[in-house]
Amino acid sequence: MARRIAGAAVLALCCGLAQAAPLTATARCEQRASTLLDALSRADYAGAGTAFSAALAGRLPPAALETLWTETGAAHGALRVIGRLHGGVVNGRSEVFVPLMFEKTTVTADVVCDPDGSIGDFRLTPPRAH
Repeated sequence: MARRIAGAAVLALCCGLAQAAPLTATARCEQRASTLLDALSRADYAGAGTAFSAALAGRLPPAALETLWTETGAAHGALRVIGRLHGGVVNGRSEVFVPLMFEKTTVTADVVCDPDGSIGDFRLTPPRAH
């Protein structure tokens, strides 16, 4: 009996029959942030905003997103590396911080996701002057 159960478990795992655990809200937000930043790095401004909430899409349409991104590049140089994502829950919402290494300095991307998984806020924050 135990051998049959173990055999069924191996069969389910090897053949993709086992269901993956659902993503946490933070993991889903990390995916959204990664997709957003990848699209921005390719200058796909319309694609970058596909996961925006209706409110954020109204405040940051593709033309405004393009201006934000290109002005950041003009001020800090070309994007060199999208760093490791750091996600967590802040004030009940998933939030992801990502260091963006430009030629001249590192800018932090801050992506806040609403409970429905959409991106509710997006900011690019340059380093503080000392």
